[in-house]
Amino acid sequence: MQIFVQRLCYNISIRRRVMANSRLNALYVLKILYDYSDEEHILSNSDIAKKIEKIYGQSLDRRTISSAINDLQDFGIYISTYLDNRSGYYLETRELEESETRLLIDAIFSLSYINEAQSKDIIKKLLETQSIYKRSMSRYINKIERSSDMKSTNKEVFLNVELINEAIDKAKKIKFNYLEYGLDKKLHPRREKPYIVSPHEMLAMNQKYYLAASAEGHEDVVLFRIDLIDNIEILDEIKEKISDYELDRHIKKATYAFIGEAERVVMRCDKGILGYVIDEFGLDINIRDESEKYFIADFRAPSNGIEYWALQFLPYVEVLEPKELRENIIDSIKANLYKDN
Repeated sequence: MQIFVQRLCYNISIRRRVMANSRLNALYVLKILYDYSDEEHILSNSDIAKKIEKIYGQSLDRRTISSAINDLQDFGIYISTYLDNRSGYYLETRELEESETRLLIDAIFSLSYINEAQSKDIIKKLLETQSIYKRSMSRYINKIERSSDMKSTNKEVFLNVELINEAIDKAKKIKFNYLEYGLDKKLHPRREKPYIVSPHEMLAMNQKYYLAASAEGHEDVVLFRIDLIDNIEILDEIKEKISDYELDRHIKKATYAFIGEAERVVMRCDKGILGYVIDEFGLDINIRDESEKYFIADFRAPSNGIEYWALQFLPYVEVLEPKELRENIIDSIKANLYKDN
């Protein structure tokens, strides 16, 4: 009986070792296919064996590699084989397609709140989803250098995101300094007293990343640029509650990161900027044709944001309602710095 038990234990040990080796072999093959194969770089069984031996110091025969590929396919990994392409093996699908990777990389360049070093790090990680033949950073170096002057100098953006997310999950208030640029082109605290707010949501808007929060002593939701937040601290105080409906209502009506009570706005616009109007205010706005050159836009939004937006399109936009907003814009035009003394 004792001999039988010993033999059984030995056989189980061997089987476990074989199974462990089988799993490891599959990982070797997958890593080689992940790094060194794509539609333009198809690997033969022999190519895979040589790379595994060179990189990992392991010798796998043809049958072992074929078995590993079958195991990977059974696991749901799409691998093109001789039956598909008559040349060899390559990884058919990845977490991100090449076009998706390029799209995300281009998006990184447009986001000023991610600094140059962080941009390079993220781009490198995105490129690692592709085969080594498509991971070269050289094509992006000029883009990174061109965009560096527009990038944030605050290195705490990702730490801020992590802490804000933690505070939201724990329903806690946060405390931080809010920065602004001085004439020395450096960031300085806007005020000595830190801000204490109830964080509700983070959102991207106008190529910036914002925290939507309720500030102490204010009922309205306020937007803070996350790249201008410094020395963030999670407090023990429970944050103020706001319904999803109310938060969405405030955020949807935010224009140029101004949040306030929405009111009816009517504008006469040049037809040449119709696309810009729809991009900014969405498809829910009411539009009616007024003449060959102009259309009327009718929608609801915070007036303080509309004033800023309308001034950017001054030759092409005339605010008709509300009256107070129209008068504010007229006063801004009269007070412009280019007028004669």
